[in-house]
Amino acid sequence: MISPALSFPWLAGALLLVELVLALPVGYLTVVTAAALLTRLSRRTAVALAEYTSRDEPLRFVVLIPAHNEELLIGRLLASLERQRYPRSHYQVYVIADNCTDATASLARSSGWAVVYERHDPERRGKGYALNWALTRLAEDGISYDACVFLDADAVVEPSFLPALEQALQAGLARGLHFQALQACNIVLNASASPGTALRWLALSLMNHVRPLGRTRLGASSTLTGNGMCLTRALLERYPWQAFSRGEDYEYYLQIVEQGICVRYVPDAVVRSQMPVRFAQMRSQDLRWEAAEPGTSPLKRAGRLLLAGLRAGDWRCLEAVAELLTPPLSVLLASVALVLLASLVLLWPPALTLALLLLLGLSIYMLSPLALLDTPKGIYKAFLVAPAFVLWKLWVYLVLRQRQRRKRDWQRTDRTPA
Repeated sequence: MISPALSFPWLAGALLLVELVLALPVGYLTVVTAAALLTRLSRRTAVALAEYTSRDEPLRFVVLIPAHNEELLIGRLLASLERQRYPRSHYQVYVIADNCTDATASLARSSGWAVVYERHDPERRGKGYALNWALTRLAEDGISYDACVFLDADAVVEPSFLPALEQALQAGLARGLHFQALQACNIVLNASASPGTALRWLALSLMNHVRPLGRTRLGASSTLTGNGMCLTRALLERYPWQAFSRGEDYEYYLQIVEQGICVRYVPDAVVRSQMPVRFAQMRSQDLRWEAAEPGTSPLKRAGRLLLAGLRAGDWRCLEAVAELLTPPLSVLLASVALVLLASLVLLWPPALTLALLLLLGLSIYMLSPLALLDTPKGIYKAFLVAPAFVLWKLWVYLVLRQRQRRKRDWQRTDRTPA
């Protein structure tokens, strides 16, 4: 049988070109995943922390919790912070009740030890504005601290959360390094609640554990995910918080990486977030996460990072370009599936081989959390609905996100159980 590729050589050439383009992001993810799988970073960190002797005077933390109508979940986070294995005199929690219309502020005050800042500004709404306002308020109040930790109101932290961050900062100083930005391990709390939360566990584990773990192993910078990030006071004074988009954490990360600041990933500092269970809840969250921001073209950002990296001779900026331009997993999966199907139709061995290699690389990446983290109950059953989940994410990314471009309001996602 004659291969259709011989009859349509231009089509075969176009297919091969598309596969080579796809090989760039898939190859990048494969390298990062291999670094994450091969390293024993978590164990090495634990060993380093065990060998490190803390100073007589621990670092002082302030913990900022921006909260918009979070009366159902804020108490659980405060309880977990109260259980920290860290000197109570060396960390203070501040709840930012931002434009709240419920009992968030009174519930936080009832803890007896959390400080509540109430903010009412109907014009400048959103998490970025709340953080900017709170950090300015801390400076005006003369609050003394060494580092600031940012937590989402729906999160729960492990008892070793603050000790892990403190020892990472101290260990860096002991080795002659000055870590100014840290990112904790930010994963899903209720992964077994439904197939949707199980798939969210997989997706967020890829973004918030596998990739920062591998990038840190390679000497690159982790991203900031908002929940569980830790910034030193010196860094915040040098680069004040001016990130107001929906992706305010990523916006600030790009700003400091462009200036040569490396974000260090701390896998031993674990924070877990509540995910929505029902589809209607997931829909609002996905729309907020994926909404396109006006005036924030990834290509423009990549160009700035590229120029900054070339000027400073900092390869970490170049690696950040690769991270920035890597398409969402749903787009990569759909693209690889299409080129694999086209390769089977054309029956052209070079294209088919490359398509299978692309599929292998993506498979290693997608399944890596099962080897790096404790597998939640129900994750394997959730794979049965994964195709529908991917199609939904494609619809959100390619169609619905454009409808949200002009909306900047802080829209709380309902995360109560079904």
